[in-house]
Amino acid sequence: MKRTRLLGRVMVVFFVLLTVLSGVVHSTPLTPIRHVIIVVEENHSFDNVFGVYPFGFPQIVNNITLSVMRPLNYLTYGVLPNGDVNLSVPMVPFLPWLGHINPYPIGAVSSDPKEGRTEYYGDYWFGTEEGFPMYSGTQSMGYLSYQVASPLWDYAEEYVLADNFYAPVMGLTEPNRVADLIGTFPTFTSDEATGVLAFSSTIMYQLSQRNISWGYYVYEYTNNTPWPLTAFTGADAYSGHYHNLSTLVYQLRNGGLPSVSWAMFLGGGSDSYDLHPPNNFTAGEVALVSLINSVMESKYWNSTVIFVTFDEGGGYYDQVTPPALSQYGLGQRIPLLIISPYSREAWVNNFTMSGFTILAFIDYNWRLPYLTNYVSQSDVAGMLSSFNFQSPRSPIILSPTNWTYPVKLQYPVHYGYVATVSPNIGYVRYAAPPLLLVIIPDVLALLLILVPRRWAWSPSILLSILALLLCSVYYVEFSLYSFELQLPLITTFLILGGSLYRNRIYIKSLIRREFGAE
Repeated sequence: MKRTRLLGRVMVVFFVLLTVLSGVVHSTPLTPIRHVIIVVEENHSFDNVFGVYPFGFPQIVNNITLSVMRPLNYLTYGVLPNGDVNLSVPMVPFLPWLGHINPYPIGAVSSDPKEGRTEYYGDYWFGTEEGFPMYSGTQSMGYLSYQVASPLWDYAEEYVLADNFYAPVMGLTEPNRVADLIGTFPTFTSDEATGVLAFSSTIMYQLSQRNISWGYYVYEYTNNTPWPLTAFTGADAYSGHYHNLSTLVYQLRNGGLPSVSWAMFLGGGSDSYDLHPPNNFTAGEVALVSLINSVMESKYWNSTVIFVTFDEGGGYYDQVTPPALSQYGLGQRIPLLIISPYSREAWVNNFTMSGFTILAFIDYNWRLPYLTNYVSQSDVAGMLSSFNFQSPRSPIILSPTNWTYPVKLQYPVHYGYVATVSPNIGYVRYAAPPLLLVIIPDVLALLLILVPRRWAWSPSILLSILALLLCSVYYVEFSLYSFELQLPLITTFLILGGSLYRNRIYIKSLIRREFGAE
């Protein structure tokens, strides 16, 4: 009996040790990357930031700019002497004879394009890129050059720039930032969602379950659960992981850096440096460069990758229609910089990726099960192609005194060719446009304007107008094409105005008869 008890205790200890050891082994990274830092900036599309990279406007053509790999951008079309891109987009997609607009250069402070889920679907007018001027406004056509974006261009020149990378959601900031944490499309579309998802659905929860350290750092942290983590129930229980951005800098200098860190210039007491227009873009870059320099100057540089991206395109024009995984996304093409001692130099990653792919890299690197099916299918192999794990490079410290573009390459490279992005089938792939209901209002407008006078204001007229308004209600409910609401409303006004004008004499006689007017 004693031997049996002793054997039982030994077996318990054995299995406990086996579990602990397996957890340690399981959490050992597969690559030399021991630390991931994710920076998500605000509201810029790929073509808005890197539309004329690497030559810029006015052009800089030298051995450096001729050697780096070129992304798919405006240079395909050419830049005119005044800085406009030789690419014309109709002001109104269904009335192209009303004029066109070309992408044009802008400065560090610019007007904010119109934002919204409806506007973004309208921007990609039935699977094209012809709706931006009408839905997000003419300010959507602006682009930055090296005079403003030189630090980001320097990082692209020295490390990896992804030109086929997309926001998860065709929508606003909060849905995208939440999707970046849960690996799927959230059930809400606004920026005001609170307590709508369980924290257990996040990558942070997955890391906690495997005892992998993480931290969420925000500029001017207010000691409350930072936005948008307020979208999760149970997020308050992890308050020990939330810190001011200065804490991250302290940990880089003094030790204690977590395995995975989110560094945000949004979500605290100020958003002055999040790059969201009309905030000064250069001022935001200075704050970003300071953070990246802190990483490069630390003992953690040789074991770190920094992902710098944006949450959404913010209504800025981009020439690539996003691929559709569902009717909710992917969202707009946005920049991704992959900064690491193991990043290829001056290389453009051309694989189709999204915010889900960053989650896939985390799961892959720490041998975790992929968070969702979308994460598992997001091409982590494409992400891994950004690295050469055999030859780490020394850091490149930027400052306002040396970040005049272009900086000298560390090693001689010569790509000198343009990456290609295959055309994508947009959201129309998952939800075909209701063409009949697009045509009906216009047909009704024509018929009712030409209707005989004696039928004016008859039940048939009223029923026709009611049918038209029902079309409008349909577009509101079927939110994917809610941008089409504008057409039925415009047509309604045309019908009423046309009928009033055509039957003005008859209507005056009805008024006199009814009210006895002279």
